[in-house]
Amino acid sequence: MRKLELHWKILIGMFLGVLFAFIMVNFSWGPEFVSDFIKPFGTIFINALKLIAVPLILASLIKGISDLKDISKLSKMGGRTIGIYILTTVIAVTIGLGIVNIIKPGNSISEATRLELVENYSGDANEKIMAAAKQQESGPLQALVDLVPSNIFKAASDNGICYK
Repeated sequence: MRKLELHWKILIGMFLGVLFAFIMVNFSWGPEFVSDFIKPFGTIFINALKLIAVPLILASLIKGISDLKDISKLSKMGGRTIGIYILTTVIAVTIGLGIVNIIKPGNSISEATRLELVENYSGDANEKIMAAAKQQESGPLQALVDLVPSNIFKAASDNGICYK
């Protein structure tokens, strides 16, 4: 039997994740279950990626510079790196602004609905913000999430507990 290729496994996993989300929305306990028991593993995964990204990029840059035979190529490579960085940043900002200007989120809400929403929710907004912050900090798997820092240098230099 032939082994399934990685890209198919990824696509199947993504499809199953979306299917799982649609199923969980239909149960009253579904969103709470997902935020308490599924979301922490996603947070751990993202923190682990951020944890290894900076040292990996730094090590790659140091290795690349140390392998240069002719040091005069360093300025050319640095200029090219900065140029590519600026170009990709401009492209990302252009795409983001273009999509926002085309879709115009929030314009579909009528003025009467907007005023009604502001009137209904302005009174207890601070109470809801505090409750949301408290809920975000808690959770049955929060201790597990706190085990994986997102920044190795901050984790090594900070003695306190960081609450997001």
